[in-house]
Amino acid sequence: MKNKKALRRTAISALCVAFALSAASCGEGMITTNSAKDMEQVVGTVNITNYDEFQDGGPYAAYADAISNVNSTILKRDLVAYFLNTGYTYVSSYGYTYEQTFNLLMDNLVSRKIMVQYAMAYYFERGADAEDEKYGGVYSVADYTQYVEEETAALDESLRVHYENHPELLTLQYFLTEGGTDSTDYDRAVYTLKSMINSTLDSAETEYIHTDDDSTSSSSDTRTTPTGVGTETEDYYPTDAEGNLDYDVYTGRNTLDSCGTYEAQDGSTQTTRRRAYNTFLSNLSLNNLLAEGEDTSTLESIDYYYVELASQLEQALITKYSDDLNDEANAELTKEYVEGKYNSLLNSQRNSYDDDQDAFETAIGSVSDTSFVLYSPKEGFGFVYNIVLPFSATQSQILSTYTNDTGLRQTEFYTKRAALLENVRAKDLRTPWFSADEDSNYAFEATSEDEYYKNDFTRSNEAAGNKTYLFFEDNLKKSGGDNPQYEELSQYYGQYPYNGRAVFDEEEEEWSFFPEYLSVDGFLTEMENYLVYAGLTASGSKLDTYMQDIYDPTENEFDYSRFMYYEGKVTDSEGASLGGTEGSAAAHNDYFVRGTDAYTAVSVFNELMFAYSSDTGGLNTYMGYTVSPYKTDYVAEFEYAAQYAIRQGVGTYVVCPSDYGWHVIYVSFVYDTVGDVYAFDWDERETEGTFSYLFYESLKSDSSSSSSYSSMIQNQILGKYNNSTCVTRYENRYKDLLSMDA
Repeated sequence: MKNKKALRRTAISALCVAFALSAASCGEGMITTNSAKDMEQVVGTVNITNYDEFQDGGPYAAYADAISNVNSTILKRDLVAYFLNTGYTYVSSYGYTYEQTFNLLMDNLVSRKIMVQYAMAYYFERGADAEDEKYGGVYSVADYTQYVEEETAALDESLRVHYENHPELLTLQYFLTEGGTDSTDYDRAVYTLKSMINSTLDSAETEYIHTDDDSTSSSSDTRTTPTGVGTETEDYYPTDAEGNLDYDVYTGRNTLDSCGTYEAQDGSTQTTRRRAYNTFLSNLSLNNLLAEGEDTSTLESIDYYYVELASQLEQALITKYSDDLNDEANAELTKEYVEGKYNSLLNSQRNSYDDDQDAFETAIGSVSDTSFVLYSPKEGFGFVYNIVLPFSATQSQILSTYTNDTGLRQTEFYTKRAALLENVRAKDLRTPWFSADEDSNYAFEATSEDEYYKNDFTRSNEAAGNKTYLFFEDNLKKSGGDNPQYEELSQYYGQYPYNGRAVFDEEEEEWSFFPEYLSVDGFLTEMENYLVYAGLTASGSKLDTYMQDIYDPTENEFDYSRFMYYEGKVTDSEGASLGGTEGSAAAHNDYFVRGTDAYTAVSVFNELMFAYSSDTGGLNTYMGYTVSPYKTDYVAEFEYAAQYAIRQGVGTYVVCPSDYGWHVIYVSFVYDTVGDVYAFDWDERETEGTFSYLFYESLKSDSSSSSSYSSMIQNQILGKYNNSTCVTRYENRYKDLLSMDA
């Protein structure tokens, strides 16, 4: 997967606004100020050490001097920079007045200072506790003072003035690196800032990149992609072999190869990038965020970079503090507590669902990683994937004439439809995932060394060179290796190539496709072969009763069992059932565990559904469509086949027709016995994908636990210190900003 810009999940804030604004849109500058000196005015001070507990005799008195000496002032420059980065969006998109916006931003800056100062006290306090397993002995005022002195002395002369102007930088660095012992949090914050700036410069640079063809795709069609495509792993940042941050901002005044893992846009040159950087500098200058004569040769030689770095590091320290509060809350999730929550929910569902099976059916329709159905009052419910191999447009028109023929008996209609179904030819529908624009292209050409499924079909013009394409390279561990930047796609096997020949015309910059057309039998052969490739066993056969005696005159109704065309079963490599023994809690518990046979089978069917199914409503569902043993809203043929398959258990697949085409139905999960569906196992709570893991994680993020605990504590801190004792605002120094609406 190329798609390096469209799919990069970087934390891009409204910082883009500041850099993307052109000089014309800025006029004489978004913000009117008298001079650059005006920007250095202190518009607010925050010092929580004025509070009693930091005074002599107070519990935090020993930390007061260290906390009060840095990070206490808010400059007008900080407020203006914050407006350009975030506040302008409130005005332009949400209808805020300038006065409302600047007051909101000032509130946020004050809150941030308070939280940073309190976090310092928090870590000093934990560092002083020798029994604190995580931070005992890590933080102290003496070590902090020594660290700042040593780091200051080691600064390059060119950087010294910036750190003198922003003394909070080394303070924040101390806490984020645990006294210089672990740079992970610090480097991640720097990466976040630099990636935001690069993304913003990318946006500005597009104005200067000229292409002969503005087309970004060879197809006007769209195709849903799997959930999670392009999702970066949490807390990712790129490192070199020595573990140092391997990423920098490309300004055009430096070289691309000096910027580590940053990837330039297609068509980017040093000239176009330099123009984008100049636009960035111009916007800073227009808004008095760039001093006259300031060295702009590198990003890290201008003061504005350190304004943003301090902001990013402040937020990183607040996040670190919040995470540690969450850990404190999670420590309260004892075995007894979690098992109690499980038993409480189980008993509640038993009482509810035994009395009201409709409530159970409603509940299973909304199951998720955080919403569980622990008890089943009746067997016969379950979930199925539905791969629809559709009629062509012409066939659908013909079928429509049959439907509207009032003289045609229903049995004759079904017979004629069956004749049309014989000529249904499915094709791979993923051509919209190819693009002439590499930045939005999901496809990549597999190499001879890549392991992937190679089907047995002989494609036309194979002698001319048959290229095989897979998708989502970054998100697939098997094809792209272990890429630490991106999450692996969930329930998507990822080794099924585009089924046909895809050719890119370099001169015309467009794709041409020569798909393989599959009958229903051809698709089933393809499907079963792919399952075997994935290490499973798949066996099925046509049913002799298909379309035989479809009408039962004694019952005066159609026998929908006679509409079933094919039935098969997926088992493990040894032939054992994917569902385990009847009512096996273990099989239910491990449904989302990567590497299990049931998970692999679901992943294969899910991928084939993306490739072939015209039923887009079934894409990116949690476990497929919910199937009840009672009357449903599904078409009759599908309803019967799905209910029958559910009764046969997990791993069953059946094929039936409808007016939509062929339905290939796979049973992903069943409630196969009355009683408990899952069993919570404390020892499995850290095994990713198990029910016990998902249930435990859901309690972590539950509104009554860690996230709300962290918010509650932070709100208490703000309520305690955000007052005239600790905070002073000099509104007269930024009243020109508040009056910009006039």
